[in-house]
Amino acid sequence: MILHRPIPDGFVIKTCTVVHKADGWYVTLSLSDDTVPAVSPDINLEKTVGIDVGLKDFLVTSEGEVVPIPQFARKSEKRRRLLNKALGRKRKKGTRRRQKAGKQLSKHYQKVARQRKDFHFKVAGQLLKQYDVIAHEALNIKGLAKTRLAKSILDAGWGEFIDIVTAKAERAGRLTVAVNPSGTTQNCSGCGIKVPKTLADRWHSCSHCGAELDRDLNAAINIKNLALGHWVSKAQRVSEAVAGVVEKPRLTA
Repeated sequence: MILHRPIPDGFVIKTCTVVHKADGWYVTLSLSDDTVPAVSPDINLEKTVGIDVGLKDFLVTSEGEVVPIPQFARKSEKRRRLLNKALGRKRKKGTRRRQKAGKQLSKHYQKVARQRKDFHFKVAGQLLKQYDVIAHEALNIKGLAKTRLAKSILDAGWGEFIDIVTAKAERAGRLTVAVNPSGTTQNCSGCGIKVPKTLADRWHSCSHCGAELDRDLNAAINIKNLALGHWVSKAQRVSEAVAGVVEKPRLTA
């Protein structure tokens, strides 16, 4: 076995997972140590950002930052087709040539998946360096994956990215907030009026308040505002509950 990193002193091995991948076998150990303190969130609400994931760009932040979409699977389609054809020509199952062709195809899929995951980790790390609270839409990705845009959505890997951001934020003492996606694209971030758009409409133009900006930026700002509204309403509920306890008269005998 090639030991990737030494097991620290004092840690207890809880689980062991053995996985067979295209390039070999992997052993993953889950360790536990009760002396490691839990990370408590230490956040500044002024460092809140909304992100709108998409297919034109991977994501757009409420601050106007744009992360281009890499499209790893689409860019490697030519190579995948060639490997599929090579596998198809070797019809006799169980032969070494067919096994070799199948392994090459599996390694190709593995490479694309690793490229995507590495990209997700880098983008998540960059966001967490700049912001304490990251707000995103609570998307039904399984439902979206059944539409005509399924190939592009799966290539973008929104679900994996959100999972990575959430896990890294928890370890770093940061927060992620999932907001209701209803109206984030259609509503104006300036005045809240609904401005209907189709998928082809890439620009938000509000006749009510005169707001003019990219539709994805408009959505990202709406997502941020919804997240901040969540914290404000939560703080109000807590303050009202505290006030109710203080003002509640005591019964005397």
